[in-house]
Amino acid sequence: MATDTQRLRQLARDHLWMSYQPPTPYAAEGGPRILVAAEGTWMVDSEGRRYLDGVSALEACVAGHIRTELADVAYRQMQQLEFLDVFRYASPPAILLAARLAEITPGDLARVHFTPGGSEAVETAIKIAKQYHLIQRGDKQRYKVITREGAYHGCTFGAMAVDGEYFGTRIHMYDPLPPFGRTSPPPYHYRCPHCSHLPACNLACVDDVEQVILREDPETVAALIFDPCATASAVSVPPDGYMQRIRELCDRYGILFIMDEIITGFGRTGRLFASEHWDIVPDIMTLSKGLSSGYMPIGAAITREAIARAFDGHPDGTLSHGQTYGGHPVACAVALANIDLVLREDLAGQAARKGERLMAGLRSLHHHVTYGDVRGLGLLVGFEFVHERDSRRPPPDPKTAGYHLRSICRDLGLITLTLHPGNVIFLAPPLTITEEEIDQITAILDRALSIYEDRYLQ
Repeated sequence: MATDTQRLRQLARDHLWMSYQPPTPYAAEGGPRILVAAEGTWMVDSEGRRYLDGVSALEACVAGHIRTELADVAYRQMQQLEFLDVFRYASPPAILLAARLAEITPGDLARVHFTPGGSEAVETAIKIAKQYHLIQRGDKQRYKVITREGAYHGCTFGAMAVDGEYFGTRIHMYDPLPPFGRTSPPPYHYRCPHCSHLPACNLACVDDVEQVILREDPETVAALIFDPCATASAVSVPPDGYMQRIRELCDRYGILFIMDEIITGFGRTGRLFASEHWDIVPDIMTLSKGLSSGYMPIGAAITREAIARAFDGHPDGTLSHGQTYGGHPVACAVALANIDLVLREDLAGQAARKGERLMAGLRSLHHHVTYGDVRGLGLLVGFEFVHERDSRRPPPDPKTAGYHLRSICRDLGLITLTLHPGNVIFLAPPLTITEEEIDQITAILDRALSIYEDRYLQ
């Protein structure tokens, strides 16, 4: 097994160009750790080490690993219709999935465009927003899209244009980007210049969003795109009242509200969709990840009925956009089965209950000098660590510090990620996780913080 692993790691170094992997530490470790098996909440590497999957394999696997019923659905669909020209023909799985999404998403979201993944769903939503303003009002001036500082919405060029300078993307290397993205502050209460000294958010950050709109001129703004829980921006879950006011701003200024639920959708936050926590219906919602629990690549942009109707019958109403694998029949069939599973097992309810236990466990680590803040919603949780608790002093290099703590967690058997600005440990395990496994996450992070403090705070 060791010989096979060495050979595979060498082949990876020679031929596999992985995403977001800095070459120096990657080479120093001899190549990637190779995962070969999984079950439930656990993953196994090629040397037999077991890892608790603390991030659902890039937040996708809400239903847990190796649900054979989803694999069986994929196999059966491949035996019947494995693929088709999705630009000119429709398949039953795509039609039925579109109807199912219209049924379960909030409000009057009704028309679905399928994509191969999340970045493409964001790209689609931006194009729909711009085209809507053109055909509804003949308005070519509404081209700007407002995002939030620290946000990440994908890696295609349109999605990168609404990147909030997320610490892991380094988008400046690809300049010039399309010049329509603008940024506004997230509801990051722990470090907010307006209210971090107060016990709760005072919603001054919403006023900041409005100031960005006014500064740019509302007549030039096509859309706002927000992850409802500001996941990439340090899991800055907004308080009640925030999303309602954002919705009001969009309505007041004629701006479309794109809700990016690629990470938060399908039970992750304790509701089927995070927007339900605030009774908000966006104009466009983007979905992926939990849509199929990662068993097949798929994404979607779903719009409100009134927006879709504006395209119908208009000479410029053709959505001149698509991807070869958008609406893949196998992916759609798996997504349909996955939605049934999510609803049947009440994974949203499980996330609500288990999230409380996870956050309580993480808050019990406040005795560490590196303990900063714990925040989240359901099983979407951020643990911010610092170098001095009382002053909230962050590490001098948050990105490097986050890499060190994440690596320690991995070596102790916990897979996790870091979020903007680098010193926020992200936890988003499968919604099927057990209480015992939740307690293991807390125990591992407790040990990891002690090791980190011994190594880097002496």
